[in-house]
Amino acid sequence: MATKFDKISGNDAIFDNKEYIADSIIFNTIESARKEADYNMYSDHKNVILLTAKSGHKVWLWTSSSIKDDTNKLIDICRFLRDCNIPKAEIYLKQDVAGSFSDLYALTTLEINYTVKDEFSLAVFTHSGQKINEIPGAKLSDDEEIILVDKTNPKHVELVTEFYSHLKEEFRWTDKFERKVAQYLDMELYALVKGGRMIANAAIGSPTDQYLRIKSIAVLPSERKKGYGYKMCVFALNKIKERGLTPILYTHVGNVSAMALWAKTGFNEKNKLYLLKIENSD
Repeated sequence: MATKFDKISGNDAIFDNKEYIADSIIFNTIESARKEADYNMYSDHKNVILLTAKSGHKVWLWTSSSIKDDTNKLIDICRFLRDCNIPKAEIYLKQDVAGSFSDLYALTTLEINYTVKDEFSLAVFTHSGQKINEIPGAKLSDDEEIILVDKTNPKHVELVTEFYSHLKEEFRWTDKFERKVAQYLDMELYALVKGGRMIANAAIGSPTDQYLRIKSIAVLPSERKKGYGYKMCVFALNKIKERGLTPILYTHVGNVSAMALWAKTGFNEKNKLYLLKIENSD
């Protein structure tokens, strides 16, 4: 008998399950998304949570690790996602379930040509230590200051726009530049300003009951390898620690410089997430 997946509210998705809480990236994403209106959530009320964007192609899937050996359950999940008919779906799931899931997805969706992009594996980092105080290299010089960006301040808007104009090609924002700038202006964004210019910044996400995510650390290309990324990382994690929450961040495993920065500032790799990218056959 096929598993029934019911549409649920955000509050219904909070399971008393230690494994769910321990999967920090899934926990943080689902806990954040349940506070927003742009997601549909489904569950078997036991050990599966599916989070799908109402407008978009991303799917977040949480399962117990034991499900990797439950072929019938995995097939039911695959069929449910197939019937959701999400074009070019990007399915994020736990690393230890990914192999079994992707093989079964191929069997249950034979009409779809799918690809698994290993380079989209994400490493999850959390910071369990205390605030970082007066570390050499993290202290600002006399001509540097960090400000909280205010989107109602025209000067701040100009700083953000000018900053990301230098990064839009690297970030592949050419066709969506204004929309992306607007998104960052809506975030809790801290800017390191020097000589009237934004040199680097750190964006912090929405808090959950346990975690607060550092969404990004960005530095102007001309100012890299000068310690600004380190300064912003330390600043952001200290801001989060002040709120009594655990800093969390994640990055592509192939981003060597970012992985080195997180390790340098005391972050520990906690787990990995896998991205299964589905491409339509046509």
